[in-house]
Amino acid sequence: MTKYMQDIMLRLVDVPLARMFVLASIIFLLLAVLGKIEGKIEPGKIGRIGATIVGAILLSAGLAMHFNEAGDLRDKLRETMGTPPSMLAQASGDTPDGPMVRLAMTTPGGAVPADKTGASGKLENLKSTIKVISGSYGNNCGAKPGNATAQVSRACDGQALCEYKIDPAALEDPAPNCAKNFTAEWKCGAGATVYAVSVPAGAARGEPLRLACSTQ
Repeated sequence: MTKYMQDIMLRLVDVPLARMFVLASIIFLLLAVLGKIEGKIEPGKIGRIGATIVGAILLSAGLAMHFNEAGDLRDKLRETMGTPPSMLAQASGDTPDGPMVRLAMTTPGGAVPADKTGASGKLENLKSTIKVISGSYGNNCGAKPGNATAQVSRACDGQALCEYKIDPAALEDPAPNCAKNFTAEWKCGAGATVYAVSVPAGAARGEPLRLACSTQ
């Protein structure tokens, strides 16, 4: 019997306070409506009015506490559901794969590239950057071609993509009365392949020579 009573007391302690208020209010309201309980409690007219007031107060307090707790629970659920995947990844702690790999796994499609360092990164850099071999103009005029290698190199060396804007006024003119073509040759990093691009004779001032190396 003692163990049974202990179980009942433990369950009563575990009951939320809001629910206890509501249950107590129901008892007071029943007392106010019925006027007596099993012939043992007879509060009389004043007692019934008091029971009504106390029951209403307890019911209001219990419902208010219940809705407040429910609102807090909804807010916590919204915060949890609204947390960005990257934040969840950072909060999950370090793994042997490292934080950057973990972030790439949590983003849609895993599109975040890994940070490439060391010798392999340097080789890729060399393969993807421009090294100008020559820049010339006026090959079509029958005179000695003009040399613009230094100008094109200054503008494009070390880049993956470059547009060198031709300004004939800034270059020497070995054949003033001839409309000149423009040509640039380059390699990509340590590669052996030579690439070339030309702009035909009579190109307007500012016409670009487009040089590019693959970034793959």
